[in-house]
Amino acid sequence: VMNPMKKNILYIIFFMSLIACKQEAIFELEGHSGQALRNGTVGLRYPTAPGRQYFLSTQADSSDYFFLTGEITPGKVAFLNFGYQHLPLYVEKQHYRVVKERDNYYILSDQKESLQNRYVQYMRQIYTLDSAYNQLCQGYDTISDIDRKALLSDRLKLDFARRNDRIIQGIKEFSGTEIALNIVNELMYFCEVDYRFFTRAMEALGDSAPEGDLKNRVTEAYEQAKNRQLTGNAPTFSLPDMNGKMYSLEDFKGKYLLIDFWASWCAPCRTKNKELNKHYQELKDMGVNVVSVSLDNDRDKWLKALNEDQVSWLQLVDLDGFEKSKVRKDYKVERVPTVYLIDPQGKVLITGPSLEEVRDVMK
Repeated sequence: VMNPMKKNILYIIFFMSLIACKQEAIFELEGHSGQALRNGTVGLRYPTAPGRQYFLSTQADSSDYFFLTGEITPGKVAFLNFGYQHLPLYVEKQHYRVVKERDNYYILSDQKESLQNRYVQYMRQIYTLDSAYNQLCQGYDTISDIDRKALLSDRLKLDFARRNDRIIQGIKEFSGTEIALNIVNELMYFCEVDYRFFTRAMEALGDSAPEGDLKNRVTEAYEQAKNRQLTGNAPTFSLPDMNGKMYSLEDFKGKYLLIDFWASWCAPCRTKNKELNKHYQELKDMGVNVVSVSLDNDRDKWLKALNEDQVSWLQLVDLDGFEKSKVRKDYKVERVPTVYLIDPQGKVLITGPSLEEVRDVMK
């Protein structure tokens, strides 16, 4: 027969363990799905989980109200899915509620100073920047005047740079948490085509990102993007200028070369022409040879653009056009404009260099 005192102690331990388990499961999320959900599941999943593989789920009631609670892993980012909504959540032992602000849904914590609420504030700011940018984009494709289009492209470029700076600031702000990793993860479609931005994002993450599936996904994507970049020695080429004279990479051996891939139909490229016009003499004085390679497949449109932009540096063309151009593929040009700085030995130094970066190299 068990000693009564020992039996009481065991009961106390049992009930304390129940309380501890209950504390471990103090995670609550509630809200109304509104018109976003008719007949479907409300669920939480991790960013690396396939499809709608939820670790917590429930059904909304007839008034579209739902309530989620259960075991959690604090410090992880998850997504709340209902209908077409895909809401980021930094999971902690807190009470959360879904709120709707105009056309957007967010998840807020009852603790005002929580990381989740700071994350929502960041998302609001990015939404504001994106909205202004998208509004400016309206009608861009219908503008036929290439000069007007180039001016708008320049404005869009500035706004986009401002947005990117805020994203980098956000990654640094949430350094050491999965929020920082998820900011990069949700921009993967953009990072994969803009290696320089991807590199900035990875540098902002630093070495403090928490280990796990999300870090592995981001790191692997960055390594794949790195492998797609043009590095080492620049590929050779043989292309004609407007008079039919052929030039190759070997013609610039022993000289610094700034090679710019562009096309007459590309408004940002036309803006780049104007920038180069402003700085060409300085580049020339520094000892940098500037060469543009057009990926037009229409010679007349190429020549018309050269006349309009009044360029004064060497112009070459690959009349196979963007899609079929071998030199484009050799130089891993995924979009125009793309610019490379190549050293006198033919090695690629910088992709998309700024004027300041060129100055630093030449110093």
